[in-house]
Amino acid sequence: MKCQIFGYTRVLVMIAALAGSAVFAAEHADGGHGSHDMSPQGAAKDIKELPPLRIVSPLAGAQVGPNIKVEFETDADLASMTMSAKSIGVHLHVGIDDTSLMPMMADLARVKKNRYRYTFDLPAAPGQRVISVYWSDASHKTIESSVQKVSVVVVLKRGTVKP
Repeated sequence: MKCQIFGYTRVLVMIAALAGSAVFAAEHADGGHGSHDMSPQGAAKDIKELPPLRIVSPLAGAQVGPNIKVEFETDADLASMTMSAKSIGVHLHVGIDDTSLMPMMADLARVKKNRYRYTFDLPAAPGQRVISVYWSDASHKTIESSVQKVSVVVVLKRGTVKP
């Protein structure tokens, strides 16, 4: 009986030691863009600084047609940070209101260096809408510090659309 308890205790000590090593390694690993820490609420929180995102069009308060296009700037390597990347880690999300989409590189039109355009697949309903561009981790949890938003008004008549 004494040997079984000793063996059991040794296994528990080994598991605890390994768990401590894994936590230490995760906290001190240089994971690049894929590094993140999970907060108690379950949302991703970045450890390393991610490439910034900035919506350049449409402007806040703009009236837009139902076929919304959003232009944004980033110096990120989007080939490795979209859903078409060989392995999915931190990646781009683009959204309208509560609908979030994960574009592939082919879905983005390069407008100029570090500027891209994304056109939403479906027309947006008329009314006030919030467009967002942000990074998510490999589990699709929003990295809150990266979220960029702009409020626009979708109108049906093309003649009343203002940039």
